[in-house]
Amino acid sequence: MKNFTFKALALCLSGVVLLSCEQAEESEVNPISVTQSKNFGTDPTSCEIIEFDAATPVTYDKGAAATVYSENTPVRIMGQYRKNKGDYHKQNRALMFNTTNPDANNAAFKTPSPAAIRPMGDVLTLGKAKGDVNELYTKGGRIELDFSAMGSIELKGIHVLDITADEADSKIELIGKKNKVIKTMALPVTGAYGATRLRIDTPGVVKLRVVFGPNSTRTGGGAIDVIEFCRE
Repeated sequence: MKNFTFKALALCLSGVVLLSCEQAEESEVNPISVTQSKNFGTDPTSCEIIEFDAATPVTYDKGAAATVYSENTPVRIMGQYRKNKGDYHKQNRALMFNTTNPDANNAAFKTPSPAAIRPMGDVLTLGKAKGDVNELYTKGGRIELDFSAMGSIELKGIHVLDITADEADSKIELIGKKNKVIKTMALPVTGAYGATRLRIDTPGVVKLRVVFGPNSTRTGGGAIDVIEFCRE
């Protein structure tokens, strides 16, 4: 059996990186610690990385994740459920979910795992917490990150989690100045609870919008983590 190596991962960074045992030739998983995993599987030219861990300040509003800070600069967060006609509720439903120690109702969403050998720790998704139990939302929605306090950024990459085959129409929208969509990309299918790095390499980004499921349906869920970028 061969171990999954950083060298093997680096060879994959020219495109989409699937963090699964397939790249590791179905080897036994030897997970690295969360501390060692910082920057694991990311573009080395990234200037900043938002990784939703204990070292990343996050503020909350009525239980929802509202702001994350990168080098003391705020990045606003908005997570919204989709309505029946394709528009979105105004209430923020962005949820930080701990894949290192998931609650009993979501025990399968755990990393490291054969589908995501990198320990992802906290990831950003949609849902709400009720005491010690999280209700993850899978009926369509979107998460938006607002980088306007930085001006604009070059977005290098983002890690995507838990996109199943029936959610293949999920996408990201990169929004530039004047609220104009400058690029749209399909989210790769990761499989249930899997994790994938999506290479983006796009300048002029003011907002990142992640849309789960087709706009016209009440289906779709997923999560994001490890946002790699440079300020412009």
